[in-house]
Amino acid sequence: MTIRGRKDLLGSPTNLYDVVLGDHVAILQGCGLGGGSLINANVALDTDPRVFQDKDAQVLHKMEAMKIAADHIAKDIEDITGDDIFKRTPLFINFRSVRKNHVGIPQPACVGCGNCCGGCNTGAKNTLNMNYLPDAKAHGAEIFTQVEVKYIVRDEENSCWIIHYVPHIQESFKMKELIVRADKVILGAGSVGSTNILMQSVVHGGLNISPTIGQKFTTNGDTINFSYNGEKKIRPAGVELKNLKKGKSPGPAISSVIDMRSIPGEPFEDGLVLEDGTPPSSAVTPYRFLVSWLEKGEDTTPGEDDWRERVRHWSGNGWRNTLCFLSMSHDKADGLLVLDEKSGRVMVEYPEVGQEKNFEKVRQIARTGTHGLKGYFIANPYWHGLVSKIRDKEGIMTVHPLGGCSMGASGKTGVVNHAGQVFSGVTKELLPDLYVVDGSIMPRSLGVNPALTISILAERCMRLMAEKYGWQINYNRFTEIDPSSLMVRPGIRFTERMGGYLEFETKVTPCEFLLTVEANNIKRFLNDERHSAKIYGTVTCESLSRSNLTISEGLFQLFSESETRVNTREMIYGMVLSSIEGKSYYFDGVKVVHKDSAFEIGVGDTTTMSVHIHEGSDSSGKVIASGELKIKISDFRKQLKTMEVFNARTKLERLKWHVRFGKFFAGVLWEIYGPLSTTKNIFNPDAVAREKRPLDLGEAQPVATQLFTQDDYELLLTRYEGGDKGPLLLVHGVGVSSSIFAIDTIQMNFIEYLVERKYDVWNLDWRASINFDSCQRQWTCDDAGKYDFPLAVDHILRTTGKADVQVLVHCAGGIAFFISLLQGTLQGKIRSIVSSQTGPCLSASKFNSFKSAVRIPSFFHGVGIERMTAFNEGSEDWIDKVFFGGVADVTTAFKEHCNNPVCHRITFIYHLLWNHRNLNTITHDTLHEHFGYVNVTVLRHFAKIMNKGRVVTFQGEDIYLPEEAKSGNSKKKEDMKRQMRYMDIPMMFCSGQDNHCWSPETSRRSLELCRRANPDQHYERLVIPNYAHLDLFMGQNCHEEIFPLFMPFLDKYAYSDDIVEMS
Repeated sequence: MTIRGRKDLLGSPTNLYDVVLGDHVAILQGCGLGGGSLINANVALDTDPRVFQDKDAQVLHKMEAMKIAADHIAKDIEDITGDDIFKRTPLFINFRSVRKNHVGIPQPACVGCGNCCGGCNTGAKNTLNMNYLPDAKAHGAEIFTQVEVKYIVRDEENSCWIIHYVPHIQESFKMKELIVRADKVILGAGSVGSTNILMQSVVHGGLNISPTIGQKFTTNGDTINFSYNGEKKIRPAGVELKNLKKGKSPGPAISSVIDMRSIPGEPFEDGLVLEDGTPPSSAVTPYRFLVSWLEKGEDTTPGEDDWRERVRHWSGNGWRNTLCFLSMSHDKADGLLVLDEKSGRVMVEYPEVGQEKNFEKVRQIARTGTHGLKGYFIANPYWHGLVSKIRDKEGIMTVHPLGGCSMGASGKTGVVNHAGQVFSGVTKELLPDLYVVDGSIMPRSLGVNPALTISILAERCMRLMAEKYGWQINYNRFTEIDPSSLMVRPGIRFTERMGGYLEFETKVTPCEFLLTVEANNIKRFLNDERHSAKIYGTVTCESLSRSNLTISEGLFQLFSESETRVNTREMIYGMVLSSIEGKSYYFDGVKVVHKDSAFEIGVGDTTTMSVHIHEGSDSSGKVIASGELKIKISDFRKQLKTMEVFNARTKLERLKWHVRFGKFFAGVLWEIYGPLSTTKNIFNPDAVAREKRPLDLGEAQPVATQLFTQDDYELLLTRYEGGDKGPLLLVHGVGVSSSIFAIDTIQMNFIEYLVERKYDVWNLDWRASINFDSCQRQWTCDDAGKYDFPLAVDHILRTTGKADVQVLVHCAGGIAFFISLLQGTLQGKIRSIVSSQTGPCLSASKFNSFKSAVRIPSFFHGVGIERMTAFNEGSEDWIDKVFFGGVADVTTAFKEHCNNPVCHRITFIYHLLWNHRNLNTITHDTLHEHFGYVNVTVLRHFAKIMNKGRVVTFQGEDIYLPEEAKSGNSKKKEDMKRQMRYMDIPMMFCSGQDNHCWSPETSRRSLELCRRANPDQHYERLVIPNYAHLDLFMGQNCHEEIFPLFMPFLDKYAYSDDIVEMS
């Protein structure tokens, strides 16, 4: 309800009844898909007369009463009988059941419940959603409900109209205006609605229309009077279907009419009709209270049966003998529709409407009819009764508002022409492709129910429109609607608001969206693997548009499995943004739902979104902005209130789907964030080997050479001769193999990257490689330094004829290589070194330091465990169950959650080697291909190195870096100088900032040690944010984010013609 001078609406804007309460005129109109037809009384001027000749037709008490009233009224009119003015009312109602009507809609027969004006619940009433709307749907029309058009703007540059509208799907958030563009616009919002849209278009869109807008408004002479407590039983109100009894129905809302439009000798303007009215069952209580107690009626037969009348009244049965007279007549159409500043809606100004003679004539005739029924006459409460006295005004309530956009010959006399086309200003020129087709174009009252007249006029306008544009309408053939579209399923929706900032190239701008996620079939939504739904709403960002951007083609995915992140669910928001300026952008938003620690419960992940804005209408366009949006706690509470299951048949069904959705949502969160949750085993040793992608190496095909050390260990050197840079030796760590540099599950691995840049790459599998059984034998880093690296380097130099090599070492491979360097076996043969994660000085993570301090490797050795592996060997050993089946899972869950037990074991042995967001799913699922055994002896060696904080021998001797023994012995210092001469080589020490295996302090301490000893040499340090350990080589985006960081240093010492100088 809208009250003049009041800003806020009373009730929901999507309620069935819309009441506009003005000073002199109140308007009652329908609100929904079908408009006024949803609540009208179905009256038409012609219908099949056989309907009313049905021999089984029920005799209605109210029709008998109307006949009595007609006879009584006719007595006062010369040459007229009751039969001349009393008629059965032609109705838009099905009185026979049909399996499907002309547009394919099933329609049962009317049951006479009397609830026509409350929305027909049987489907017998021919509202627009039983004919015109299904016909439009069958011809491809898209129909949208729960939206309110605010105004339209002409876009001359693109020769189209921009329609501004607001959705009304929830009340927790104030929805913002959206836009849609259209070549042609037809307004059919009724007298109040269409006039309001055009007036708002003048104010907000500068639309040039006729100054007569709002004029010639008419109430259609609508009024209502009552005959209360007469001697005839009426059955005055509708009955709920569950309480309806055969033979005792009130009948349709209007069943008969006293038609006084053709009285001989009277002008047609004096004509009127009286119809029996039946309010719906939902209005029984206020209706009964009104006629029985609020209004004091006039006894039209004083002294006759007074005692019976009193008994009926005081027993509460007087209202059962009440007949409602609905009437239409002719007012002067002098009303004016104006915009109310407070409410923003149209109100009626019609000060003298209550004094026009037609309403007094209707009152007198209704009183005469009441006298014939021997009842109490109750005049229209809004015009002459209680409400009128309280307001001290004679007002009119109309259910048939007409006018406001009346027809005329030009803009001087009307808003539209005879075809509904809108005039441009006061001229005869027409605004392009803008029509009004509804009751608002009527220039005067009709004095009868206007539905059929409006329909005929609309049909004419559409015929003329079709002729203008060369369209063909086949009036002899109807297209039946697709039966599947009639199958309405329960759906779910919620509204969400997020805000934050977007970073553009030159500035940072606030950004906010307010959108609704809606799935029309909640069952399919929950069963769908990606849980997809549509999105609509607005995005506000002044750097993109001066106005709200409208969301279209929106797709939401709830908790879909990430294709690029390990053990991660994603909430994906993809949508096209359309600006008022005519530009399009693509909004790519993702909430990453991943457990990062044991105590995380998901609040941050589900309320934080990373956003990228692309040019154009899809994600292939250039990224012009990126940022992060968050949900405020207050908005999150509102969001929960907007969660709605719609189209449920019963409250129980609605509750059932609420529970199922809640169970799904909570279940996924529990799966991800539940304590120590691990659910699936990725590694299946019996599975068929996957097909690997061939490496993109061009002509640099691999050439492998097998070598054997003096202590009988096998090595394998694989050469990828991509060019003349280098040669470059790659050295992996323990528990893995050279495959970490040649991984096929990412877009471009390190070897492919180096080959593309013309490097001669030598990938070494040394004794720690899981490709050899020797990885399970007991050896130390001293052994590897003494035998493996000198052999490999000498082979490379001998084969290439070069004097020295470049080296990139990783983790334990770096520790063993620095030991080899400090043993003096590589002097003069190494050109430069890139050391990933380790160096001559070592600082372990807290967890690894703890394991070393409590001598976990020595404990394993003491209980007979000589090796550790990344996957379950099927052992029933208690050690395996406790440390790998339990502790390994706990370790990972407490730091960064995933559900891959191979990952858990790796984490227990070495600590977490990656940020999970950097690995794609297939890499994480195939970790068992790259990880295997590590012997306990080398782990014991690492423990001693960790405890000392520098490289030492397996026995713990400080022969490699004696100064670090903190001895004042001068010989030790000389020995240290000699040892550091072996380190007088260009070096880059590299650490992942999030490394949990070896602390980034390792690279800092190693850098400082080398710079103190050799201040003239080139040393540098690289700390990489958002990366940890092995994800520097196995991460899905390494070719873009990591490998380029190594190249300036490598190229500086590449011995190539196209050397890149360091700045």
